[in-house]
Amino acid sequence: MPGPEESIPPARQWPRPWPRHGVRAGADYRIFKTRFDLLENPRTGEHLERVVLETPDWVNVVALTPEGAIVIVKQHRFGADAPTIEIPGGMVDPGEDPLDAAIRELREETGYEAASWTSLGSVSPNPAFQDNTCHHFLAQECCLTSMQDQDPGEDIFVETMTQAEMIAAIASGAIQHALVLTALMRVLDLRTHAGGGSAS
Repeated sequence: MPGPEESIPPARQWPRPWPRHGVRAGADYRIFKTRFDLLENPRTGEHLERVVLETPDWVNVVALTPEGAIVIVKQHRFGADAPTIEIPGGMVDPGEDPLDAAIRELREETGYEAASWTSLGSVSPNPAFQDNTCHHFLAQECCLTSMQDQDPGEDIFVETMTQAEMIAAIASGAIQHALVLTALMRVLDLRTHAGGGSAS
């Protein structure tokens, strides 16, 4: 039998692709479309149908005021059936540049505009069955310049939190939105605060 070291695959080894043998369109739910791919498991050769959610790209924005406070939005979320504390964000329209979408969403949701913008990279929200990307941006020197321009289905409240208040809200569990956290962790040092202590 191989020893423990021999049973660990090389760090540079990657899973083989799953050949696609067919595609079946599913229902359109407006915020995403379903697609069913007939795929071949490269390990067993078995053909399996897997669902993919064709979802528009998203953006979210860590917006800092000249004083360093963070612009937040509070709204009722239907999936959680509860109000949430988040940062501004939304969907990228077809053909729209993610930065342009971030500028638009910040202005529409909050009435704030920024003097400078920096990309914070992107993440895959759930690559198990979604095909989209969430683009994170840092907006600095944000000032309130207009009224909100909300969609008919929105009821958004805008506030600011100090960075210390934001870290405390994360540590307490008051902020739980995964995509909000992945953006904030690129701006704030959460290592010794979230969860109440540092890892040993």
